[in-house]
Amino acid sequence: MNFLRSILKISRKTLVGADHMGNKYFEAVQRNSAGEVVKTRRLVESSHKHYQYESGMIPHEWEAWVRGKRKKPPTEDEIFTREAMEQIVKKRAVEVDRRDQALQEKAYEEGLVAKPVQTKAAGHASSTTYQRIDSQSDPVSTGKEYEPAGWKPGGDSKK
Repeated sequence: MNFLRSILKISRKTLVGADHMGNKYFEAVQRNSAGEVVKTRRLVESSHKHYQYESGMIPHEWEAWVRGKRKKPPTEDEIFTREAMEQIVKKRAVEVDRRDQALQEKAYEEGLVAKPVQTKAAGHASSTTYQRIDSQSDPVSTGKEYEPAGWKPGGDSKK
C-alpha cells in the first residue's frame, strides 16, 4: 500500500486539532521517494455543508493556520481570549454610540446644530421632483403684447 501511495503521491492526513464549533483541522504531508517533505497541505473538515458556510464559522486563528500565515496551530485559550476581547469591544461601541446620540440630541435642543430635514421621496431616487403647478390658475402678464403661457393646447390660436 505504501508503494501505491508513493507512486500516486497520496498522502495521509493527520488530525492537528478541532475548535469549539465542531470543525476539524488536518495536515497532509507529501514526501518524495527519499522521504523528504515535498508539499504540506492544511485542510478543514467543517461541521457545516459548504453551501451553509458563513463568515465567522472558522475562527481567525485557525484560518490563519490553514492559509499558512502561522506555523503552529492555535490553542483554545488563544481563541477564547480573542472572542472575549471582541465582545468587550462591541459593548464599548454600543456605549459610545449611546453617548454620541445623547450629545447630538442635546445639540439639537440647544440650537447648536440644525436637525436634518425629513423629505419624502417621490418617484425614482435619482430623479428631481418638482412642485406640482396648478393648471387652473390664469397666467399673469405685465406686458401689453406678450403673454407668457397665453397659448393653451387645443384652443384657438387667434384671439
